[in-house]
Amino acid sequence: MFKKLISVSLLMSLVGCDGSSDDKTTDTLPVMLETSSTVSFYIAPWQAKSGTLTLINDSTGSVENSDVVDINNVTLPAATLNFHRVEFVSDGTTLPCPSFAGCGRTFRDNPYDENSNRRIDYQEVMDMTLSYRADFVAAPGENKLYLSPVSSLISDDNLDITLESLSATPFYHLTHSQLNDNLEAELLTNALTFGVILKRAADIEESLNTTGNSVIEQPAQLASLPFYRTYAERYVSENLLNVEGNQLLQSVVGEVKQKLASIGDAENIAQRELSQQQLHSKELLEDVRNILGVARLQEQKYSDELLQNLTEFKDILDEESQQTLIVLANVLYDVIYNFSPLNDTDVGIYTLQGLTIDYQQSPYSWAISGQYDNHAVEIDLTIPQWQISGLLGNKVSGVMSAKVTGQDTQLNVDVSDLLLSFDGTDDPFSDEQSDTTGQLTIATNVTLENEISRLTGDINLTANRFVTPFEELVTVLAGFDFKGQLDSASQTTLFNLQAIEATPFINEATQNLVFAVQLMMPLNGAKGFQLAYVGNLNRLAEINNAKIALRLKNRALEINLRTVGNNINAVIKGAQGRWLDVKQKGRNYSGGLYFGDTQIADVTAVRGVPGILFPNGTFESLF
Repeated sequence: MFKKLISVSLLMSLVGCDGSSDDKTTDTLPVMLETSSTVSFYIAPWQAKSGTLTLINDSTGSVENSDVVDINNVTLPAATLNFHRVEFVSDGTTLPCPSFAGCGRTFRDNPYDENSNRRIDYQEVMDMTLSYRADFVAAPGENKLYLSPVSSLISDDNLDITLESLSATPFYHLTHSQLNDNLEAELLTNALTFGVILKRAADIEESLNTTGNSVIEQPAQLASLPFYRTYAERYVSENLLNVEGNQLLQSVVGEVKQKLASIGDAENIAQRELSQQQLHSKELLEDVRNILGVARLQEQKYSDELLQNLTEFKDILDEESQQTLIVLANVLYDVIYNFSPLNDTDVGIYTLQGLTIDYQQSPYSWAISGQYDNHAVEIDLTIPQWQISGLLGNKVSGVMSAKVTGQDTQLNVDVSDLLLSFDGTDDPFSDEQSDTTGQLTIATNVTLENEISRLTGDINLTANRFVTPFEELVTVLAGFDFKGQLDSASQTTLFNLQAIEATPFINEATQNLVFAVQLMMPLNGAKGFQLAYVGNLNRLAEINNAKIALRLKNRALEINLRTVGNNINAVIKGAQGRWLDVKQKGRNYSGGLYFGDTQIADVTAVRGVPGILFPNGTFESLF
């Protein structure tokens, strides 16, 4: 990745460089820059934006209260490099249901139930208030805080969520940023807020089913992060699939999915430890050196090794592997649709599209074997539990072992719990529906294997079935979450993978999957090394043009690399809003080391070696 920025020979020439790396130079750097800071805010669109805004300077103890008409249009001065806490109390005590699918059942004669269907439909009002708080360090220049009940939870419990999400700064705090960064943070805030609203709505619905005192969650809770993620992902799918949704989501959906997965999966989150910030700190430079020193991304030899690991992961998730998942989904759907208690099928042996199905009852079971879409299929399926309900959702749960074999890939399910969920129709098995179109979700444990490697883990897969204009019933992957382990002769790597169809066009038989990959691999003796990537999986190994994140020693770096011809631009973001911009054109280097919007040092080259030139004349090599 960085081998074009600096070669091994240039590293050797560093021995003769006059630059010093003595840590004491940090203390002697002159404060030559006058800095100031501002802070602005964003909350999701459902709560009233008027209310009371409190800004507390934790470093000095000062408290500033403001009555605001619209918090999303407020900018306040903040003391640079000081620790602050912000709290917003909205004037609104109600909010509209944000889900196109509604927010569940409600009590009889609810005055907000406008159509008296005992459900809170989209835009119908609920009695609900949310809490908005966040802690931050004011970087020089503009600071933007994205407030939600989840930012309140993280700040109240003083948690370091950056280590879980592989983000250099907390997901709710942006300093120097680009347009897509702001859009990603805004939509992530919407999704998290949506998730908390629907979790509380589910608690309210559950309370209607119990005679005791059911607990309705008020403040966000750490134990509920997986639930917030589940409901937040409904925000993503609804806005992608609904014409009234926010279609800007398409451009950042991979990043939003990855952040939701990281936050939702976070366990045993460490306490945040912050030290007093100094303007001319070399903190980011030291983080860059630590990570590149272990990863050796600037050396040709390790680049080959990294390429091999990434290529193995990419190859086992190719189009053929994805097709085995679609075959499994289609077989389950078609067999249950045609031969089940839903249509009073008699026990017996049946055939369907090259498959032989031995259907039995008490309990309901199927032995399926044969060919389906050029794949060999063997499935043993038992389903003791059925729930077919347009109100409560259509679900079938059971136990399954399965094998689907393609030309180079084999998919295995070994005696795994299976959950099938259906959406898009009142009854997915009704003959009156259009060829059982809708959305199918499969949750189970699987193994994917090819000749050189194997993926094993839990998968939650969603597939869309629809009839094309050519009257052909097709299935495409809408996305999947896959968490597990990659094993091969060269590596054992834990992974967390999300895939989502970023541009889901109706009646479009092709798919445009964006992948968000997080890999945990020990490298060069460092056990805690992690790499994250968002984009087209086929380009995972193209390191010269990539947006990745790296983590080592409980520090994270976000790296955006762009190569045009022989010109390279690397933007590296570090903790607390520090970032480094490195541009290479031939043997010339330029750019800067920044804290927020303030440049604190220059990027240049000494004897061909790129490095940082501080205001006092001290030169620090970049690698």
